[in-house]
Amino acid sequence: MQNGQKTFVDYANRDGVLVLLHTEVPASLKGQGAGSRLARAVLDAARSRKVKISIKCDFLLHFISNHPEYRDIISL
Repeated sequence: MQNGQKTFVDYANRDGVLVLLHTEVPASLKGQGAGSRLARAVLDAARSRKVKISIKCDFLLHFISNHPEYRDIISL
């Protein structure tokens, strides 16, 4: 929840890998960093739980390309 509005990432757990499928941010929050805050929260949570991730979401793929510090948690 950001500014009282729901933001979320759809995901699936496949063989112990967290597959990030889709990121949803309301139009009213776009351009305000809501998606980036959500991405960091999800990726930081995966790292703290020592969970590898696979990314199918275009937004998160773009985010990771700009934030290489998260590449260590990506499953090959």
